Amino acid sequence: MITFHALGYYSLYGIPAGLIVCGLAPAGSTVRRITARITLAALLLVAATVALSY
Repeated sequence: MITFHALGYYSLYGIPAGLIVCGLAPAGSTVRRITARITLAALLLVAATVALSY
């Protein structure tokens, strides 16, 4: 069973990887847009996990 804690924990591993890929991709490319959206989703998931834990 996946808990809120696990979602936040695994999202924290995806954020640095997403930032690295975003930095390596050329500006305006499809890869950069998709990676930026996935990284933003991971950040929102961490924020929601923190907000729901209190």
